[in-house]
Amino acid sequence: AFCAIRKFKREIVVFQGGETKKTKKEVPCFDKSRGPDRLYWWKMSVRQKEDAGLKARMQDYGIEQPDYRLEHDKRRILNCADTFDDLAAVFSGMYQKEPEAEGETADRESLWRRSRARESGRTYAFYMKQAAGLLQAAAASDVRILRLNGKPEKQIVRALAGEGILVQDICLLQEIQGRLEICVTLCTKKKTSVTVSQIAGYLSVLMDIRLVPERRNPYFIGQEPVCLYFEEEPAFCYLSASATAVRENETVSGDSFSFFEEDGKVSVILSDGVGSGEEAAADSGRVVDLAERILDAGLGCQAAADMLNGMICAGEDESRMPTLDLCRIDLRKGECAIAKAGAVSTFIKRGPLVEKISVDSLPLGMMQETEKKEIVCPVRDGDMVILLSDGVVEDWPCMDGEFFLQQQIEQSAVTSPVEMANQLLQYAIGQSQGRIRDDMTVLVVGIWENTNR
Repeated sequence: AFCAIRKFKREIVVFQGGETKKTKKEVPCFDKSRGPDRLYWWKMSVRQKEDAGLKARMQDYGIEQPDYRLEHDKRRILNCADTFDDLAAVFSGMYQKEPEAEGETADRESLWRRSRARESGRTYAFYMKQAAGLLQAAAASDVRILRLNGKPEKQIVRALAGEGILVQDICLLQEIQGRLEICVTLCTKKKTSVTVSQIAGYLSVLMDIRLVPERRNPYFIGQEPVCLYFEEEPAFCYLSASATAVRENETVSGDSFSFFEEDGKVSVILSDGVGSGEEAAADSGRVVDLAERILDAGLGCQAAADMLNGMICAGEDESRMPTLDLCRIDLRKGECAIAKAGAVSTFIKRGPLVEKISVDSLPLGMMQETEKKEIVCPVRDGDMVILLSDGVVEDWPCMDGEFFLQQQIEQSAVTSPVEMANQLLQYAIGQSQGRIRDDMTVLVVGIWENTNR
């Protein structure tokens, strides 16, 4: 059975078994010339077997993507997720039993090989579990498509045409959580280029909402049509700063860090390599680069730390175990997620108060299951999140650098992240009598509410 929608009549014609039945039930009209209040998401219940002729007929009536096709795609993704779950169970069950022949004692090499095989199996199982979780999350995400039509659409098209921009399509994408995105397909009239930030400004004025471009957008647009995505400006904005000092007699710092910006989130990554110099810089730089890639794939802070721990553990050189300090700030929700592997405490300054966040864990490659813990805490207007490398709080005469540094943060009245980072670094160098015996890194992120929303 299939449904055909009359383009100019609000009725359904059903063809089934050679009979034709009509119903006067009100249905949405898909003719673009009829009024602004129309529903463009038409749900049809059909059999699982696809019919190419049915698909062609639906396209003739303006139905671009029915729900049954989306459900079919979701089932395929969930099937892949189930496959990854099964593989995870297989890998986790491998080499768990160690039968030995009676009267025989395994030598050290055999025991070592079995231990490494069990560890590899657990590592592969973890990776499969993470992949299955990503696929399940992708299949569970539902987006409602709402089209701008009528007067709002004409105003936007006319206004952008006056700026030399041709709009081919515009719609709203709304997730279940309420997050709203604007999807626009456009190009320029002449051989000129326009920045995506300029288009975001035009749309913000026309739609009376503060919009910012997403990271997946290109920077410029030309005469070739391109699909751009814009989202509402987050509730919070941030400003980041760093202050570093290289160990004496060295030219390269063994600490590596990154401020990694995502859509509505900012991640701070800090890694301290073993020792100092170029080798330590290479180790920590590789960890930071991999952490960026893992976070960009959609995994959380603790999942990224777990994956990096497995990678370092599987390496041949057990003497090079860098630390990892991850902090991801959700600018929409006002939350901060922290995960650590052998890193020192993180401090959050809230006016005169300072919250110390510590996680007892070993560096990457040595972290155990009991040490894996992600801490989530709220952030408010005016907060400062401070990350440090161990060189900042070590070799102090008082032997408790974290305690006295926390007192210094409480007494500080600066509100600029740049001033805070420089002040803490100078204070740490002064506590070491002006000596820099290890690489020092101070990272500060200031959070403020967006008043222009």
